[in-house]
Amino acid sequence: MNPPTEVPPDLRLLLDREGVEIAGSRAIDHGTQYDLARDDETAKLNVYHTGKISAGGRTSGLRDLLEGWRTSHTSVGGTRASTARAGGRPVLDGTPRLGIDEAGKGDYFGPLVVAGVRITSSAKAKELQKMGVRDSKDIRASGIGSISERILETVGPENVRVVSLSPDEYEARRDAAGNVNRLLGELDAGIISELANEVGVVVVDEFARSARDHLEPFVPRGVKLEVRPRAEDDAAVAAASIMARARQLQEIEDLSERVGFRLPLGATHVVDAGRRVVEELGEEGLAEVAKTHFATTRRVLEQRDGGNL
Repeated sequence: MNPPTEVPPDLRLLLDREGVEIAGSRAIDHGTQYDLARDDETAKLNVYHTGKISAGGRTSGLRDLLEGWRTSHTSVGGTRASTARAGGRPVLDGTPRLGIDEAGKGDYFGPLVVAGVRITSSAKAKELQKMGVRDSKDIRASGIGSISERILETVGPENVRVVSLSPDEYEARRDAAGNVNRLLGELDAGIISELANEVGVVVVDEFARSARDHLEPFVPRGVKLEVRPRAEDDAAVAAASIMARARQLQEIEDLSERVGFRLPLGATHVVDAGRRVVEELGEEGLAEVAKTHFATTRRVLEQRDGGNL
């Protein structure tokens, strides 16, 4: 029997960051099929020996995530797509623009943060490029804070909006919205309403296939809306990515002080930390620092309850 075909490393990192769990796997012709789960969403991921992937299952944000990764990594000819991010320098042009991105969606601990950055001139865009603005995932955590401060100085505070929802606020807003993608749509729409004047284009990192339909009503007439995966190749989105990540990391630090130890990022190696929080602060304390609707919470509480929930 052939060994399982591994999930591509950068896709595996994306799944970890977005809180997606691999619930099972089985051999298929020329590859391996993985069962994926995130909250109440499920999807099938087929990984073939050739390196290609395909996604199946019911339409959901999770399936959209897989399709977004697949399309962004494949060109018309079927080869890996070349992106501006691979060169480390976001795309610039002279069009005033608003970029929106989020941080924390896939992390068990800490807030959900959405940020918008408006760039009003090509001169400011070039300043951002010179300081090394790019996707925040490509910047060390130790450098995020300082570069976010420089972004704020460069574009001005009137051109930046950062919305942060603490874990308990996040849970309440998510319940009211129905799911996390609708919540992201609401947060993005609010930023668009505040910052989309005086720009020619709004660029949003795609969080769901339905994102465009949700956001279009909030975009002023005459302003172009771009919603696409890997939008951090746009200077404004890259700057927003950094602003969101900086706030997320700062709030993770604050929550770590609250519980008395460093809370980890991600969603796959966090169970022990979650159990420690519960042991010291109870389930109420866990709700203050973690997104408790994640499937991770069940594993956190299993040991405490002897495996019976």
